[in-house]
Amino acid sequence: MGKSMHIFYLKSLLSLIVLLLSLIGVITMFESFGRTDRKYPIETLKKIHRANGLMYSITALFIAWLCLDFLVKTKAEPSARAVFHAVFALAVLLLLLLKVLVVRRYRQFYDRLQTAGLILAFVSFGMIGTSAGYFLLVTKFGTEVPARSAEQKTEAVQGKEAAPIKTDAESIRKGRELYESKCTFCHDPHSNTTIVGPGHKAILRNSVLPVSKRPATPENIANQLRHPFKEMSSFSYLSDEEIQSLIAYMGTL
Repeated sequence: MGKSMHIFYLKSLLSLIVLLLSLIGVITMFESFGRTDRKYPIETLKKIHRANGLMYSITALFIAWLCLDFLVKTKAEPSARAVFHAVFALAVLLLLLLKVLVVRRYRQFYDRLQTAGLILAFVSFGMIGTSAGYFLLVTKFGTEVPARSAEQKTEAVQGKEAAPIKTDAESIRKGRELYESKCTFCHDPHSNTTIVGPGHKAILRNSVLPVSKRPATPENIANQLRHPFKEMSSFSYLSDEEIQSLIAYMGTL
């Protein structure tokens, strides 16, 4: 499992654990406060609920760190779906903080924790659905590239005559450094194996690009970096020289 798979696949699996912990939290809350004829001692339920909440918090914070680490290292521009996910994640952290403050300090609001717990569970489902749920669904647990839309499947733009690719050692070196810092999270340069996106082996020696099916030309690669398809992050902040260096390295794959 490559670095990209490690980050995205691990993040998705951890999110499923968060989902399970959310369900346990709701069940223990209902058993504690929603029954008149309790099947289990309330102190036992409270201990399970507290331990479950601690595990939930640690796992959610670790996932947040993975996301922030990825954004800092790649400087990728988040997609609209990623922005929704970030809003849900921030709401989860604020609700967790609110619950801790009520339990530790503002006990007069204790009777409202059940409502806060339910809201937290629903927001958690939204957070997980917009990230791990989407990733696992469209990639079949990380084994396939997300399917192209019907418009993209029929699109076969004829590219202009390919511009010459830089072949000097310095451009290739800079391109390799850029690729390793920004692209290996999602792509394998030495095979066609899918990680999050397709592998890039021989990408410029193929007739078409693997996802868009546009002609495999430097112009179309540069355009995809600036205006990516679907869930690929945008790298429009890269300079023309950096993009040319990236393409120079990709020409050696």
